[in-house]
Amino acid sequence: LDGAEKLHRESLEMQRKVYGEDTPHAHVAATLHELGSLLHARGDLDSAEKLYRECLEMKRKVYGEDTPHAEVAATLHQLGRLLQAQGDLDGAEKLYRESLEMKRKVYGEDTPH
Repeated sequence: LDGAEKLHRESLEMQRKVYGEDTPHAHVAATLHELGSLLHARGDLDSAEKLYRECLEMKRKVYGEDTPHAEVAATLHQLGRLLQAQGDLDGAEKLYRESLEMKRKVYGEDTPH
C-alpha cells in the first residue's frame, strides 16, 4: 500500500499541474477517490474523509450540481461507508440515501445497480 499511495500522490500532483490546480477535472476526481479508498483501507479515516469530500465537490462541479451521475453516487456511497466506520451513523445514512436516490435516477428503479 505504501508504494500505491506514493504513485497516487505523484499522479495527483501531475494531474493538477496539467489540468490546473483549481480546475475541476474527472481524472483528478478519480485519483482523489482512489487515494481516499487506499487511505480508508489503511485506516487513515481522517485523511480519507478529506479526500472523499474534495472528490465529491469536484465531481459535482464536473458533472453538474443538480445532475444525477453514477460517479457522484459512488463517492457518496464511499463517504457514507467511511462515516459509518467512524461511528457517524446519521451522517452515513444521509449519504447512503442520497447515493441510492441518485442511482435510481441514473439507472432506473428496476436495475440490479
